[in-house]
Amino acid sequence: MAFNESLSHLLNERRIATLTTFSENGMPHVTAVWFLWQDGALYIATSHHTSKGRNLMRDARMALCIESREDGRESGMSASGEAELLTGDAAAPLAKRINSKYLTPKAMEHPVVGPAFIGMSDLVVKLVPQKWISWDMAEMGAELFTPDMNPQEFFYPTPK
Repeated sequence: MAFNESLSHLLNERRIATLTTFSENGMPHVTAVWFLWQDGALYIATSHHTSKGRNLMRDARMALCIESREDGRESGMSASGEAELLTGDAAAPLAKRINSKYLTPKAMEHPVVGPAFIGMSDLVVKLVPQKWISWDMAEMGAELFTPDMNPQEFFYPTPK
């Protein structure tokens, strides 16, 4: 499926994504990550000491899911492909941008907090998606429900 431009806002919002990598025995490893969307690529900062980092150093296959669970905005995008791993000078500015997306300037400048997050970010994962999957419940609802129907009567509210 092609990139769904109408959902691209999800990539620029401060959301937690779900990353899937593969452990040595082939089992999926699923974890929450911070991400950055820039110039057609998704970036994730991590450490080469983490399971996700070690998994990707051994097997570059990965998938990343970003979604919205707000009532009336349930939608999401999943990107998959092979990771490119960046380290050293290639990783440092990207890791700082990723962390700055989620941490305040005060946190980034703090003498303990900022360096702690930068220290946990010696590996940046770059994904240029080879495949996209997307879903949009509002779009689906428009196809299913007639004007005399209230879609809220058919779905439980999303937990907060």
